Amino acid sequence: MRSCRQRGFQDAMFIRLFRLWSIARDDAAPALPAMFEEAAKLGYKDQTAAACASLFELVEAHLGRQLVRECCCSPKFSPDERALIGVLRTAPTLEVGRGTREVPHGMPGAISWAASCVCDAMGVKLDDNVVRLIRAPANSQDCPFSISERSEHSYGV
Repeated sequence: MRSCRQRGFQDAMFIRLFRLWSIARDDAAPALPAMFEEAAKLGYKDQTAAACASLFELVEAHLGRQLVRECCCSPKFSPDERALIGVLRTAPTLEVGRGTREVPHGMPGAISWAASCVCDAMGVKLDDNVVRLIRAPANSQDCPFSISERSEHSYGV
């Protein structure tokens, strides 16, 4: 079983890649070169950057809005960043169209597949506690992706 420190590092690296992707998106610049370089420095598989970028794009398309990041050097995670970590940790065990406590409205197959690819590329393993929680009934009020408080983060604006 992985230590909390190891999980924290993986989460931070995943969010680092998200922030690089998000900054590039906002600047209308290509995201993959910087993401690939960062992932390579950390010894992740070659496909890590592309898998992460695909996941981020699919989640935004599904939500119909841009994901909101925290400041690039902040040690804190935004609500959307925490929700992305939740997707990463639960997607490999979800059945398509089935809701859980962590993902109450279920997850489209494409997002689940993309998250599973990210897990494989980054060596993310599910904790036994997460696997047990996945069997808990869904509650539509538990959705981790909230509506952005700032209108400038609306998708397509």
